[in-house]
Amino acid sequence: MTSVIILLLVMQAVHFVCTCKLYTLSGHKAWEAAVPFYSAYILMKIIQRPWWWTILLYIPVVGNVMALVIWTDTSRAFGYRGVWWTLLAVFTLGLSLGWISWFGHPVYDSEYRRHRHALDSSILGAIVFAVTAASLIKAFTYEAYTIPTSSMEGSMLVGDFLFVNKMAYGTRIAMTPLSAPLVHDSIPLAGVRSYLKCVELPYMRLPALRKIKRNDIVVFNWPVDMPDEKPIDKKANYIKRCVAIAGDTLEIKDAVLYVNGKEQKWSERDRPQWEYRLMYKRPSYGSYFYQDLDAMGVEIHRYGYADPATGEEIVDAYLSDYMLGKVRAAFPGVKVEKQIKAPGVPETDSSWPIFPYGANYNVDNYGPLYVPKKGDVIHITPDNLSQYTDIITTYEGNTLTTDGTDIIINGEKTDTYTIKQDYYFMMGDNRHNSLDSRFWGYVPHDHIVGAPALIWMSIKADDGSTPLFKRIRTERIISFPMGEGPMKSYLLQTAVGAVVLYCGYKLWRHRRKNSKKGGEKR
Repeated sequence: MTSVIILLLVMQAVHFVCTCKLYTLSGHKAWEAAVPFYSAYILMKIIQRPWWWTILLYIPVVGNVMALVIWTDTSRAFGYRGVWWTLLAVFTLGLSLGWISWFGHPVYDSEYRRHRHALDSSILGAIVFAVTAASLIKAFTYEAYTIPTSSMEGSMLVGDFLFVNKMAYGTRIAMTPLSAPLVHDSIPLAGVRSYLKCVELPYMRLPALRKIKRNDIVVFNWPVDMPDEKPIDKKANYIKRCVAIAGDTLEIKDAVLYVNGKEQKWSERDRPQWEYRLMYKRPSYGSYFYQDLDAMGVEIHRYGYADPATGEEIVDAYLSDYMLGKVRAAFPGVKVEKQIKAPGVPETDSSWPIFPYGANYNVDNYGPLYVPKKGDVIHITPDNLSQYTDIITTYEGNTLTTDGTDIIINGEKTDTYTIKQDYYFMMGDNRHNSLDSRFWGYVPHDHIVGAPALIWMSIKADDGSTPLFKRIRTERIISFPMGEGPMKSYLLQTAVGAVVLYCGYKLWRHRRKNSKKGGEKR
């Protein structure tokens, strides 16, 4: 927070030096340019913009865009309206106003509001407005995401395009205010970092619409994405299912999930899947069996090998219970075996070790494991320290060392620790093909981004031969990933509603135009 205050004071001083003479020319006092916040309010009067723009100016990330608008507005309000002056104001981050003020010949346009409309209707004005509006929407309400991997396959498919509701669990205020708008951690094509780390805001979140519930699909920042280098809000975005909330104890027995001792049940819309071995005699379905499965939407893991003992062809695939039923109905002669690791068998299918590190767990037989909640007083021992190390150090900012069997936190020997925030346990629905909390541990509450609200488009991967229009999954367009019952597309209803609204708007405009003509005749 200290770095933020210092930055604001430095920027205020620079603003005063660059604009104090312009304040005087517009009929205001020079000292008004030196007062934080108040100077921005006065500047809105000078450039004849709404007072509430002052609020937008101090919103993280959005304020960066607003500052560009205000600098160019100020330049134009004092007679410097050429495109080059506009670009100069943008690329010098407003420092060009200092040259105008001290070395130029500024003349204040008291009728700038009237002259401004033509400038606002320009292409540049339209671009600035669009970027500002999009930045506000992205920062506080909804953000567009895509599903890049198959870790949620069964429920969310690779190629799904989502709108994520950031208000659901409380909009998190951007923690890196000096960031480029509309991008995440890097600038496309340039490949450079999109933010400056020198200034970071403390964690703040607006009130939530609801709490995270067990089995919610959640978007969050991946906790172990360069934890010592990246700010929280610039870590990679992940999407998983929250299978256990703070205060829960989870356990997996033979691939069946139990939370607080109860087996978890899934709705028609929630379709976790596991790896199955499909075995068949070659004459039964031929050498293209895996292609038939692929055409059904089955995710293939391995194919093209046989059981040396029986000579049966083998295809390893990831199947939900729903898809398993379809495969059995379509290929009745195929043998099916669920691939489950027995208790104590080491996890070898991932380069990541199982969490907690050193535990004798695997993905199919895991736990029991407690998920910490805010206020918990945890008893810490050398045996369970690996379960809480990241919480104590990385997520909650303490120092942790050990001296033999002694545990030292912030320089003091202790055997307890009080948890400062809630944690969650996230798993992908593709249970045998997901890098999730079973490998890297808990997700802190301050890493939560939001909940998927709508799938607005879904496109299958390009196989090099199928045209785009045939790869569009129309059955998933305008559908809701969370809820009860089977997933359903509302594309037709949306199209009909759009046509009705458009026709209604055209009719309203037609009647309004005719009523104006009638009034002029009278």
